[in-house]
Order: sequence, then C-alpha cells, then structure tokens
Amino acid sequence: MNKEVNVGMTIKNIRKSKKLLLKEVASKCGISSSMLSQIEKGNANPSLNTIKSIAQVLEVPLFKFFIDSDKEKYEFHLLKKNERKIISTEYVTYELLSPDVETNIECMQMTLIGKNAETSVKPMSHKGEEIAVLLDGKVKLTIGKFSVILSSGDSIHIPAMAPHKWTNLNDTKSVIIFSVTPPEF
Repeated sequence: MNKEVNVGMTIKNIRKSKKLLLKEVASKCGISSSMLSQIEKGNANPSLNTIKSIAQVLEVPLFKFFIDSDKEKYEFHLLKKNERKIISTEYVTYELLSPDVETNIECMQMTLIGKNAETSVKPMSHKGEEIAVLLDGKVKLTIGKFSVILSSGDSIHIPAMAPHKWTNLNDTKSVIIFSVTPPEF
C-alpha cells in the first residue's frame, strides 16, 4: 500500500524546525518567496533541480522529502526492491538503495535514459564525498572544468564540494551506483 507523501509539507516542517524564514530559504535557492510558499502548500510542482536546491539549503538529503515519516523502521533494515524510493524525470531516474536514511552513508542507483541525458545543466556540488561505479553503459563525468569518460565496470571517487554532472554517452541508458557520505540525496 503506497501512501502519498506531501513533499511541500515536509519542506515546510524541516524549514520551520531549523527556524529558517521562507524568504531566507527562497532567496538562497534562487526562487521567489511566493514560489516556495506555493511549493510548501502543494500548489506548485517544482523541478527536480529546485528540490535539490531546497535540500542543499536546508542541509538535508533530497530523499528526506519523499519518505513517509510515519513508516515503521525494520529492526534488520531490509529494503525490498519494490519498496525503493524513486525519483524520476524524463532523462534521469534515482533509486534509493539504502534501507535507512538515518545512516552515515547513502547508496543510490542512477539511470541516465537516452543519449546525452544529463543529471543537471551545469555541474552541481554537495557536501558529501562520493564513490561511483558504472554498472552498464558509457558516461562522461564532468568535475569542475575537467571531464573523464567511464565505461562499464569503471569506478571513481568524487571529492566533497566538487561540482560535477553526469552525461550519458550510450545510445540507450547507463546505470551508475554511487554511495555518498554524509547522505546528501
């Protein structure tokens, strides 16, 4: 049974718990106060990049906005494949592989769908360091002003705060598994 999660309400609750003003968060995210207000009320459907920006400003993992806080925790921390939290756009799908977001490390699967699909328009940074493994496909990873090509089986370390983005060079899809510490998504 899937219970719908209210992303806007979660954003509002986190913002208020951190004693941050709506105007302050909106300004740091590069959106208007009225836009953030509409997101918090559930009257606006923000882009994934906007949600990522809000998560960075609030200093919480992105998936925190998509998890039902009432869900009971499993003593053995099992996460079945069909219970994974998934964020999907036309070109990128993220799946949370970690069974508990309250850990010091987070594991994700990212699928880039279609040739030249990108994770973002420009490289973005986050405070967590990252280890990634390309399971299938071929990608270009841009870190700052430099780029590297990864083929299936290649792995890479991305330092904390290094602006980066992924671009699919495969004709269909590329699948990457990455771990981030501390959790960022």
